[in-house]
Amino acid sequence: MAEKDRDVLTREEGAVRRGFGPTMAEVAALAGVTKMTVSRVLRQPQKVNPDTRERVSSAMASLGYVPNRLAGSLTSGATGLIAAIVPTLRHSIFADVLEGLSDVISDAGLDLFVSFSSYRTDVEEGQIHSILERRPDGLVLTGLTHTIASREILRSFGVPVVETWETSEAPIDMMVGFSNRDAAHAMTSELIRAGYRRIAFVNGSPRNNERARLRAEGYLTAIAEAGLSAPPIHVVEHDADIGPEIGGRALMAVRQQTPDVDAIFFTSDIFAVGAILACRELGIGVPDQIGIAGFHDLEIGRVVSPTLTTVHVPAIEMGRKAGHMLLGRLSNASASPGRHDLGFSLVLRESARRTKG
Repeated sequence: MAEKDRDVLTREEGAVRRGFGPTMAEVAALAGVTKMTVSRVLRQPQKVNPDTRERVSSAMASLGYVPNRLAGSLTSGATGLIAAIVPTLRHSIFADVLEGLSDVISDAGLDLFVSFSSYRTDVEEGQIHSILERRPDGLVLTGLTHTIASREILRSFGVPVVETWETSEAPIDMMVGFSNRDAAHAMTSELIRAGYRRIAFVNGSPRNNERARLRAEGYLTAIAEAGLSAPPIHVVEHDADIGPEIGGRALMAVRQQTPDVDAIFFTSDIFAVGAILACRELGIGVPDQIGIAGFHDLEIGRVVSPTLTTVHVPAIEMGRKAGHMLLGRLSNASASPGRHDLGFSLVLRESARRTKG
């Protein structure tokens, strides 16, 4: 028996002793072959006689056998695992990225492991350490803000990394996203062109989140370029608190602080929809008395009345691109780092006046 096969079988037996289902020995006995043959069917099926391969496959199906892929990875050097860390699982926009990523890597026979950091870089750092202990074939991160320790370990570990949701000249490894600054600048400029003059901005906390910081910069720059004054930015401190009611409360807070506000740009469609619903209850006309704009282009913004003006973010495409970048690196370790700006677009609907002319 080859040393590699013997090692896999030994680890397989150890896993079974811990109670992880039918054993490779049971599959071999039912199929009338040796355990080494079962191992080869799993690792190199093209080298096994078709009739034998069929008997082994039937035995595995009959017993409900689940191969121990980790045991195989210890000898092959690959785990077949891609890990992704997102800020929260409560926001559908991150689910879209994961869907795109999963679509690509699953077609290549890889599995996806997902963790969430609650918008905290210290939590992300701990998750990176834990994930690397499992030796993933690649890692996808959200944003560019990480602890120094996270950056150092990722660069020294050598696993392919794709950062998403922003663009930069100095990624850890690879990157795919868009300019949050330019997106916020474009939407603010559009509201100004539509005739709004007291435009408020409701943002997430810029702490540990460069996306929020850059969106604020884009908003403030557009306001200054138009010679307008910017009301104080309203910050939703707990980014993981994502719900329409947050938008309704933000609307009330902004109007109390800036009574003459005539438009509010929200950093999330969910908040913006909550504000539209609150305006309906308060008898505030949207878009004539107050314009409402969001960010992300979620489905909820397309069905609310009035429909939501927003920034379209290519979330699914971002996940797919990240997957293709990882596969490219895994197939060619010497491939140069990739940096891809997918851009954004404005979606002008009923919740804000359209630019005249």
